[in-house]
Amino acid sequence: MKNHITPKQAKEATEEQFYSFFNEIVPRKDWTNYHHRKMDIGKMIDYLDEVIISRSVIDGMWNIVAFDKHYKGKELTDALWEAMKDDVEN
Repeated sequence: MKNHITPKQAKEATEEQFYSFFNEIVPRKDWTNYHHRKMDIGKMIDYLDEVIISRSVIDGMWNIVAFDKHYKGKELTDALWEAMKDDVEN
């Protein structure tokens, strides 16, 4: 199981959007390669606050319900990251 997002996933958000998830974070030139590890499962669940998490026994996909929307991912981290990105885009 993946515990945090990948640098490639971090690049799906702007640097400003990514930093908005944290109270204090030191800006870095290579922020995606360094800070992606800080976006772990616990951080995302804490940020999303009210989230429903389930796993399908049929296809093994993780299902997340947050902000009255449904997100799906092969990994729990991927589904949570989709919800996180959706929150900063709205």
